[in-house]
Amino acid sequence: MTFSGRSRVTIGATVGVALLAAALTWWPTKADTAAVVTVAAATVTTPVATGAEPGLRVVLLFGGQAVEATLADAPPARELAAMLPVTVGFSDAWGQAKTGRLPRPLTASEASRTMKPTPGGIYYWPDTATVAVYYDDLGQTVPPPGLIRLGALDADPAAIADTGRKVTVLIDWAAKTQR
Repeated sequence: MTFSGRSRVTIGATVGVALLAAALTWWPTKADTAAVVTVAAATVTTPVATGAEPGLRVVLLFGGQAVEATLADAPPARELAAMLPVTVGFSDAWGQAKTGRLPRPLTASEASRTMKPTPGGIYYWPDTATVAVYYDDLGQTVPPPGLIRLGALDADPAAIADTGRKVTVLIDWAAKTQR
């Protein structure tokens, strides 16, 4: 079966629109369609840095220092992405992670958990709606039910170690901050 040039263009456009619609259906619904388009534009399909995984590119602004990160392709990470931009007050009580409470909890049911966070990892503690960015491994584990991995820093996690014991952090889309 052969198609005319006009038919091929119509079929191609229809398939393109269908693929875009299918890709956007897994995002949380949001009244602001511009935000959904921004989310789709920020999606990365290939690793962006050594050790980085495919996912949503964000930046954490620790005072004047920008640290890029990639959020995982998982429901809790997509919920965090739907909050962006979000400002979180972080503190550092144990010398291994910056932690701060999100404005609202993320859904944690059926999310995989870990008891052993790794440096560079971004995690969520559902019991207190706290996000944690680990920069050091002190050989400790967390108590059950554990942490939910939201993503990872794309740079050396030591970059956030000296940003202060208390710091306000803006988490936003990486593409938005690179204009």
